[in-house]
Amino acid sequence: MTEVVIFGAGGLGGLIDDTLRQTGRYRVVAFLDSDPRKHGRRLYGVPVRGGIEQIERLRWEGATDAIVAIGENATRVRVAEQLRARGLRLASAVHPLASIAPSARIGEHVFIGPRATVCVHARIGEHTLIAAGAIVEHDNRIGRGVFVHAAVRLAGGVHVEDLATLGIGACVIPGRRIGRRAHVQPGAVVIRDVRPGAHVGGVPAGLPGPGKPLLRSAQAESHRPRPQLATP
Repeated sequence: MTEVVIFGAGGLGGLIDDTLRQTGRYRVVAFLDSDPRKHGRRLYGVPVRGGIEQIERLRWEGATDAIVAIGENATRVRVAEQLRARGLRLASAVHPLASIAPSARIGEHVFIGPRATVCVHARIGEHTLIAAGAIVEHDNRIGRGVFVHAAVRLAGGVHVEDLATLGIGACVIPGRRIGRRAHVQPGAVVIRDVRPGAHVGGVPAGLPGPGKPLLRSAQAESHRPRPQLATP
C-alpha cells in the first residue's frame, strides 16, 4: 500500500483522507500544514507532523506520495510543485463513487469527489479539484489548478481556464469560456463568457457595477423602470 502525505490539515484534507482510504490503495501517514498551531495534533487519527520542512524525514520513513489539500488555487499549485521538487510523487484522490468516462483525460494530482461526473472526452488539468456532485459534461476542458465546487453544472463544450474557481451550485451553459483566475459566485448561472480575473454572480451572471449588488436576479432586472419617451 502506498504511503502518502496530505499537505493541509483542514476540512478539505479530511475529504481527501476519506477518499484515499476508500480507494484501498493508500495509507495516509501524516498531515502537514503551514500553520504551526496545528502541529502536534491529530486529524482523523493521523498526526500533523509539521510543515514542509518535514518532507525529508517522511521520505526517509517511507512516504513516497503527497497530495495538497488547499482550496486557494495558486497556493495549491505552488505547494504541489515544491513537494514534487523535494522528491515526492503527486497522487490523485478519485472517490470510488465518482463516474469518469473512459475517454476522459485526467491530469496528475487531482481530487474528484463522490458522485462527481466527468463525461466523454472531457479533459481535467493537473492540480484541479472537482468536488462532490459536480457535473463536467462532454468535451469540457478544465485547466490547471481549477476549483470546481460541489454541485456545479458545466454543460457541454465549456472551457475553464487555469486557476479559475466555480462556486457551489454554479451553472454554465454550453460552449462558454471561464477566463484564467476568474471567480464564479455560488449559485450563479453563466450565459456569457467570463473574462480573465473577473468575479461574476447572479442569474444570469454579470459583473457588479459601482454601488450595485453582486447578485442580481433576472426578475429584479425585469422590474427596473424603463425610460419614457418624450412626447412631441
